[in-house]
Amino acid sequence: MPFRLILASALLLIVLVAGLSGGGGLYGDAAVVGHFVGWRARYPDAAGALIFLTHLGGSAALIPAAAAAALATAARHRPAAIALLATVVGGRLLIELTKMAVGRPRPTLDTHPVYVFSQSFPSGHAGNTMITFGAIALIALPERWRAGGLVAAVTLSLLIGSTRPMLGVHWPSDVVGGWCLGLLWLLICWTLWERFSRSRT
Repeated sequence: MPFRLILASALLLIVLVAGLSGGGGLYGDAAVVGHFVGWRARYPDAAGALIFLTHLGGSAALIPAAAAAALATAARHRPAAIALLATVVGGRLLIELTKMAVGRPRPTLDTHPVYVFSQSFPSGHAGNTMITFGAIALIALPERWRAGGLVAAVTLSLLIGSTRPMLGVHWPSDVVGGWCLGLLWLLICWTLWERFSRSRT
Protein backbone atom coordinates (compact mmCIF):
# COMPACT_ATOMS: atom_id res chain seq x y z
CA MET A 1 0.00 0.00 0.00
CA PRO A 2 1.46 3.41 -0.93
CA PHE A 3 2.90 5.45 1.94
CA ARG A 4 0.58 8.40 1.38
CA LEU A 5 -2.49 6.18 1.54
CA ILE A 6 -1.27 4.65 4.81
CA LEU A 7 -0.57 8.11 6.21
CA ALA A 8 -3.96 9.45 5.12
CA SER A 9 -5.72 6.45 6.68
CA ALA A 10 -3.85 6.91 9.96
CA LEU A 11 -4.65 10.62 10.08
CA LEU A 12 -8.32 9.97 9.36
CA LEU A 13 -8.44 7.33 12.11
CA ILE A 14 -6.95 9.76 14.63
CA VAL A 15 -9.46 12.44 13.65
CA LEU A 16 -12.35 10.01 14.10
CA VAL A 17 -11.12 8.75 17.47
CA ALA A 18 -10.44 12.27 18.76
CA GLY A 19 -13.81 13.48 17.52
CA LEU A 20 -15.80 10.60 18.97
CA SER A 21 -14.07 10.11 22.31
CA GLY A 22 -12.66 13.47 23.36
CA GLY A 23 -14.09 16.43 25.24
CA GLY A 24 -15.10 17.03 28.83
CA GLY A 25 -16.03 13.40 29.37
CA LEU A 26 -12.49 12.22 28.64
CA TYR A 27 -10.32 12.24 31.77
CA GLY A 28 -7.14 13.21 29.96
CA ASP A 29 -8.77 16.17 28.22
CA ALA A 30 -10.33 17.48 31.43
CA ALA A 31 -7.16 16.94 33.46
CA VAL A 32 -4.96 18.91 31.05
CA VAL A 33 -7.33 21.86 30.78
CA GLY A 34 -7.90 21.86 34.55
CA HIS A 35 -4.17 21.86 35.23
CA PHE A 36 -3.62 24.97 33.12
CA VAL A 37 -6.38 26.91 34.88
CA GLY A 38 -4.16 27.09 37.96
CA TRP A 39 -0.98 27.45 35.90
CA ARG A 40 -2.24 30.62 34.22
CA ALA A 41 -3.15 32.11 37.59
CA ARG A 42 0.37 31.43 38.90
CA TYR A 43 2.19 32.67 35.79
CA PRO A 44 0.20 35.56 34.29
CA ASP A 45 3.16 36.83 32.24
CA ALA A 46 3.56 33.43 30.58
CA ALA A 47 -0.16 33.37 29.90
CA GLY A 48 0.21 36.74 28.18
CA ALA A 49 2.90 35.28 25.91
CA LEU A 50 0.58 32.39 25.07
CA ILE A 51 -2.16 34.84 24.11
CA PHE A 52 0.24 36.64 21.76
CA LEU A 53 1.31 33.36 20.18
CA THR A 54 -2.23 32.04 19.81
CA HIS A 55 -3.25 35.15 17.84
CA LEU A 56 -0.77 34.11 15.13
CA GLY A 57 -3.13 31.24 14.39
CA GLY A 58 -6.26 33.35 14.01
CA SER A 59 -7.88 34.39 10.76
CA ALA A 60 -6.56 37.94 11.13
CA ALA A 61 -3.02 36.57 10.72
CA LEU A 62 -3.52 33.53 8.49
CA ILE A 63 -5.73 35.01 5.78
CA PRO A 64 -3.38 37.93 5.02
CA ALA A 65 -0.41 35.54 5.07
CA ALA A 66 -2.09 33.25 2.54
CA ALA A 67 -3.15 36.18 0.38
CA ALA A 68 0.36 37.66 0.38
CA ALA A 69 1.89 34.30 -0.50
CA ALA A 70 -0.63 33.82 -3.31
CA LEU A 71 0.07 37.26 -4.73
CA ALA A 72 3.81 36.65 -4.67
CA THR A 73 3.33 33.24 -6.29
CA ALA A 74 0.95 34.55 -8.97
CA ALA A 75 3.72 36.71 -10.40
CA ARG A 76 5.66 33.61 -11.47
CA HIS A 77 3.04 30.85 -11.60
CA ARG A 78 -0.67 31.67 -11.51
CA PRO A 79 -1.93 28.03 -11.22
CA ALA A 80 0.18 27.61 -8.08
CA ALA A 81 -1.37 30.72 -6.54
CA ILE A 82 -4.84 29.38 -7.29
CA ALA A 83 -3.91 26.00 -5.79
CA LEU A 84 -2.61 27.72 -2.66
CA LEU A 85 -5.80 29.71 -2.17
CA ALA A 86 -7.99 26.69 -2.92
CA THR A 87 -6.11 24.63 -0.33
CA VAL A 88 -6.43 27.30 2.36
CA VAL A 89 -10.06 28.24 1.69
CA GLY A 90 -11.14 24.63 1.24
CA GLY A 91 -9.41 23.64 4.46
CA ARG A 92 -11.08 26.41 6.43
CA LEU A 93 -14.45 25.31 5.09
CA LEU A 94 -13.74 21.68 5.98
CA ILE A 95 -12.85 22.61 9.55
CA GLU A 96 -15.98 24.73 10.03
CA LEU A 97 -18.22 21.99 8.61
CA THR A 98 -16.58 19.45 10.92
CA LYS A 99 -17.16 21.74 13.90
CA MET A 100 -20.87 21.95 13.05
CA ALA A 101 -21.12 18.20 12.48
CA VAL A 102 -19.46 17.25 15.78
CA GLY A 103 -20.95 20.08 17.86
CA ARG A 104 -18.61 19.62 20.82
CA PRO A 105 -18.83 22.36 23.50
CA ARG A 106 -15.68 24.18 24.51
CA PRO A 107 -14.16 23.86 27.98
CA THR A 108 -15.88 26.05 30.58
CA LEU A 109 -13.64 25.44 33.59
CA ASP A 110 -12.86 29.16 33.83
CA THR A 111 -13.29 32.40 31.90
CA HIS A 112 -11.71 32.22 28.46
CA PRO A 113 -8.78 34.68 28.22
CA VAL A 114 -9.29 35.03 24.44
CA TYR A 115 -12.47 35.44 22.41
CA VAL A 116 -14.00 32.27 20.97
CA PHE A 117 -17.19 31.90 18.97
CA SER A 118 -17.46 28.44 17.37
CA GLN A 119 -17.67 24.83 18.48
CA SER A 120 -14.67 23.07 19.96
CA PHE A 121 -13.76 20.16 17.67
CA PRO A 122 -11.52 20.38 15.75
CA SER A 123 -9.33 23.29 16.77
CA GLY A 124 -9.33 25.82 13.94
CA HIS A 125 -6.04 27.28 15.13
CA ALA A 126 -4.37 23.87 14.95
CA GLY A 127 -5.93 22.83 11.65
CA ASN A 128 -5.75 26.15 9.82
CA THR A 129 -2.13 26.82 10.77
CA MET A 130 -1.15 23.37 9.57
CA ILE A 131 -2.98 23.95 6.28
CA THR A 132 -1.94 27.56 5.68
CA PHE A 133 1.71 27.34 6.67
CA GLY A 134 2.03 23.92 5.06
CA ALA A 135 0.49 25.09 1.78
CA ILE A 136 2.78 28.11 1.67
CA ALA A 137 5.80 25.85 2.23
CA LEU A 138 4.78 23.23 -0.33
CA ILE A 139 3.27 25.39 -3.07
CA ALA A 140 4.62 28.92 -2.73
CA LEU A 141 8.26 28.28 -1.82
CA PRO A 142 10.86 27.26 -4.41
CA GLU A 143 11.67 23.55 -4.34
CA ARG A 144 15.09 24.06 -2.78
CA TRP A 145 13.45 25.69 0.30
CA ARG A 146 10.47 23.36 0.48
CA ALA A 147 11.76 20.83 3.03
CA GLY A 148 12.99 23.47 5.46
CA GLY A 149 9.84 25.49 4.98
CA LEU A 150 7.68 22.48 5.75
CA VAL A 151 9.60 21.74 8.94
CA ALA A 152 9.14 25.36 10.01
CA ALA A 153 5.44 25.26 9.09
CA VAL A 154 4.74 22.14 11.12
CA THR A 155 6.78 23.42 14.07
CA LEU A 156 4.91 26.73 14.14
CA SER A 157 1.56 24.96 13.88
CA LEU A 158 2.47 22.69 16.78
CA LEU A 159 3.47 25.67 18.90
CA ILE A 160 0.34 27.66 18.13
CA GLY A 161 -2.00 24.70 18.53
CA SER A 162 -0.47 23.85 21.90
CA THR A 163 -1.52 27.23 23.27
CA ARG A 164 -5.22 26.41 22.89
CA PRO A 165 -5.65 23.90 25.78
CA MET A 166 -3.14 25.90 27.81
CA LEU A 167 -5.47 28.88 27.48
CA GLY A 168 -8.49 26.73 28.30
CA VAL A 169 -10.33 27.31 25.02
CA HIS A 170 -9.88 23.80 23.57
CA TRP A 171 -9.61 20.24 24.79
CA PRO A 172 -6.31 18.56 23.84
CA SER A 173 -8.20 16.13 21.60
CA ASP A 174 -9.55 19.14 19.67
CA VAL A 175 -6.00 20.22 18.93
CA VAL A 176 -4.78 16.75 17.96
CA GLY A 177 -7.82 16.38 15.72
CA GLY A 178 -7.18 19.78 14.17
CA TRP A 179 -3.55 19.00 13.40
CA CYS A 180 -4.43 15.63 11.86
CA LEU A 181 -7.35 16.96 9.85
CA GLY A 182 -5.16 19.80 8.60
CA LEU A 183 -2.40 17.38 7.61
CA LEU A 184 -4.91 15.09 5.91
CA TRP A 185 -6.34 17.95 3.85
CA LEU A 186 -2.85 19.22 3.04
CA LEU A 187 -1.79 15.75 1.92
CA ILE A 188 -4.81 15.44 -0.38
CA CYS A 189 -4.32 18.88 -1.90
CA TRP A 190 -0.56 18.43 -2.34
CA THR A 191 -1.09 15.07 -4.08
CA LEU A 192 -3.63 16.62 -6.46
CA TRP A 193 -1.32 19.56 -7.13
CA GLU A 194 1.59 17.24 -7.91
CA ARG A 195 -0.53 15.28 -10.38
CA PHE A 196 -1.74 18.48 -12.02
CA SER A 197 1.80 19.80 -12.30
CA ARG A 198 3.04 16.57 -13.89
CA SER A 199 0.20 16.61 -16.39
CA ARG A 200 1.29 20.06 -17.55
CA THR A 201 4.88 19.04 -18.26
